[in-house]
Amino acid sequence: MIKKHSIHRRMLAAFALTTLLIALLFSLTTFLFAYHIEDRFFTGQLIDEAKRAEQQLTAGSSPEPQLAYIRYYSNATALPSELQSVIQSQPNRTEFSGQEQRHYHLQRLSQGYLLAEVSQHLMVRELRPLMLKFLLVLLLTTLLLSSGLAWLIGRQLLSPLQQLTALLDNTSHSSLPAEFAARFKPNEIGQLATALEQSWARTNAFIEREQLFTRDLSHELRTPVTISQGALSLLTATALKKDQRELVGRIEAAQQQIAQSMDTLLELAREPQPEPGRSMLLPMVEQSILQQHSRLAGKDIELELAIPDTSEIAMAEAPLLILLNNLLANAFSYTHSGSIHISYQNQQLIVKDSGHGIPAALQSQLFSPGTKGPTSQGLGMGLSIVSRLCEKWQLQYSIESSATGTCVRITFPLSQQLYHPNAQHQG
Repeated sequence: MIKKHSIHRRMLAAFALTTLLIALLFSLTTFLFAYHIEDRFFTGQLIDEAKRAEQQLTAGSSPEPQLAYIRYYSNATALPSELQSVIQSQPNRTEFSGQEQRHYHLQRLSQGYLLAEVSQHLMVRELRPLMLKFLLVLLLTTLLLSSGLAWLIGRQLLSPLQQLTALLDNTSHSSLPAEFAARFKPNEIGQLATALEQSWARTNAFIEREQLFTRDLSHELRTPVTISQGALSLLTATALKKDQRELVGRIEAAQQQIAQSMDTLLELAREPQPEPGRSMLLPMVEQSILQQHSRLAGKDIELELAIPDTSEIAMAEAPLLILLNNLLANAFSYTHSGSIHISYQNQQLIVKDSGHGIPAALQSQLFSPGTKGPTSQGLGMGLSIVSRLCEKWQLQYSIESSATGTCVRITFPLSQQLYHPNAQHQG
């Protein structure tokens, strides 16, 4: 089970991050609130002193503040020099920071100013280190509590999901579990387990039907093929006329093609990779042309072969013949005049024709079973079988088609590249 990106850890991280952000916002708000209360306190004292000072000015006497840290200045030039330039540029400012950590609050009167130098009375400045330590301890405590809560909640919520994940990880394709949904409570995870159990039941039934079908088909087809092959052997041993022998030869070729097709299609239905084989390409192409030559009857088509005699590919003869038959059957059937070029170089087999091409509406689903053009007389299974053979034998395949013809490319692997687990195809 992969835990690097587990939901449990993400939940812990989310809780910790949320707690950290809330704690930082709380700390910032605490300092802003403390400074605001402190400023309001000094402003209130200045306002009270200003009321008394105005009364004294009205009585014709010089104001004398009651608080020792508040002084009266008759004009701006009498203020401390470090404030005069600031007042000239910002005449409405009421709070100032001076040199040597001095801090001032200013209240304007009808005649002069009241100035409070409050640096010795700033409680927040003195308590700031202690407040920081307190907030840091509070932050760490909150982080521990929130992480513990997240761990407990995650354990309760995710434990069933982890059990389900472990069940999936420990399940092999050959032994799918049954009736495991009853272990989980009837919540969202229980519903997921029920859906998986139902899906597994259908998969088990499908696999069983497929295995039985493949086994029965293999038995039921091989028996009549074997019987007919024996009858053909006896018939060949009898005295036959020349035309009769030609007919029997054609039946024997068809019989052999049926047996090869049956073996290959049954091989496609099995899960394990097929055993590697090797074939000389040119004789197989010539055999496929002979089997499909009837599709060229009455057509003005030039057939060109450009395959070296020594070309050998990493594929057994039976599946290779089925692959070639489907490719050439399409090329021969849908080319009515012009040329068909079959070539092989650099591990790539190319079948190119000058037919009318494949309709654009069908090109996105060419390799899907049952896909065929409006003039097709077949079942639309040829290219689907080609794609399945290529995937089974790990061949790369592509098709290009336009109004001037169709080109199919099959790339065969080198022998050392056969059945590599990371092999890919392109459709």
